Formats: sequence, C-alpha cells, structure tokens
Amino acid sequence: MTKRLTIHLQQNTNLERVVAILEFLNSPQTDIEQLAAICQLGVTVLQKNVFPFLRNLSILDKKNPPGLTPLGKVAADIQQSNLSLLGDFLHLLLYQLHLEEPDKRFSWAYATVVQKLWLRKEVVLSPAEKKSLVSEVIETAAYKFELPYSEIAFSDSSVAGVLNWLRSLSPIVIESQGKYENFSRRYFCAAPVLVKAVDTTYKQLQRTYGVKILLREEIQERLCEMLMLDPSGLDGTLDNAKRTYDYDQGGFFDWGYEGGYGQWVMLTQSPEWSQLL
Repeated sequence: MTKRLTIHLQQNTNLERVVAILEFLNSPQTDIEQLAAICQLGVTVLQKNVFPFLRNLSILDKKNPPGLTPLGKVAADIQQSNLSLLGDFLHLLLYQLHLEEPDKRFSWAYATVVQKLWLRKEVVLSPAEKKSLVSEVIETAAYKFELPYSEIAFSDSSVAGVLNWLRSLSPIVIESQGKYENFSRRYFCAAPVLVKAVDTTYKQLQRTYGVKILLREEIQERLCEMLMLDPSGLDGTLDNAKRTYDYDQGGFFDWGYEGGYGQWVMLTQSPEWSQLL
C-alpha cells in the first residue's frame, strides 16, 4: 500500500503563539504547562503539533523542553526589535523552505496556496472558495508528484493553516468583511522583506551577487507573488528599499530601468536579517 503524500499545514500554530513561545524560551521559565496555558492549548497539542511544526521550520531545536536554534534566535530578535516584521519573516520562511529542502512538502503546499490566491487578485474566502483551493492544490500536487488524488493529504483545515500565516502579514492581505474574510494583494511591504525576497530570487536563479537581475515578466511575477504584492506597488516598494539600503550610499541594494531592457534589481551580498533590522 502506497503511503499518502502529506502536504497538510496544521492550524494550531499562529503568530500569537509563536510570539508567546519566543518570549517564554527567551526567559528563565521552564514550566511547559504555563506556556500551554498562555497559548490556550493543551500540553499534548503543544508538544505533538506546535513544537514539531516549529522544529520543521528550524525555529526550535530537538531538546526537551526545546530551545531556540540560531534561526529561532533571529526570530526572537525580530520579535523584540520590530514585531511587525515577524509575520513576514515566517511567511517567507514557509514559502521558501521547500526550495532548499524539497522533502518539506507542507512548504510547497503553502507556496502553492499563496500562488493561487495571488492569481485571484481579490477574493471572498467563503467555504466554497476554500474548498476550491483544496481541490486545486490536490490537483496540482497529483500532477507534480505523479500520484492519484486519493493519495494526497490536504484539506480545509490545511487551508486554515495557511491562512493563519497570511493573516500575520503587515501590511495586511486578509481582512474581515461582513460574514467572511476577504483576500486582496497589498501595494507595499517593508524594505527588509523586499530585500529578502530579492535575495531568494538570486538564489533561485543562481545569479552572482553584484550582477543586476532583469525583472522580466516571469521573474517580476514570482517576486510579487512571494511578497503578496500587486505589481503596481512594486516601484514604490523598491524605492523604499533603495532609500533604506542604498548602494550609492555604501549599502547593498539598488534598482532602476535600463533602456531597451526594462526594470532591474541588484544586491551586492546576501544580507543577514541582523543587517536589515
């Protein structure tokens, strides 16, 4: 019997609980029951669902009780210095993980839902719409992994797990409107987030830092999708990043237009989050 392909994202972990866990693990406290109470979860759910998920993201180590990994300490630094960036940090982490570790199928599923929502531009997240997303992800996975639909584990609760993280973005892409939530692309994102997405683009394209990347239509679309950004907001977002990390002022980021070739971006290095905060 074939083992089912699990691309499910559990829905017990969200930004508020990650913040609570980061604060707890950065303190002298060790009472896991107290942490579970703060998270409004049972200890079993915390230990069997939330901790393993954060270990899969390389935020927590494998000790018991867990500690923060180097990446977890970066998350804690972001939480302490600029909390509004933490949701985007986790979003990019979830979106990118399968590019470096293809066996992290939940990351592929997350990126696939992000892509399908981005292509919709704006949509009411009704129960019917969520079921449509489930069907589309299963269909895409069946084609990609060459498996029958029945062998793919992805459901309404998996979509709920994705939406947990999209709700944490700032500026927002999901807001309540009447009976249901509404998704719409955003028109701006913070400079560190843009630069990290450009960095991912360099890695995906295997480009040398310091060499311009021309934002041809496909590359621009992939960058905007990663950022949940409407293309009409890209120039303003690039301008803000240039002001923040301007190459002409000794920084590491630049962008512009080249006659006959179109828009380009340039990073001279792969910056750490600590350099961006």
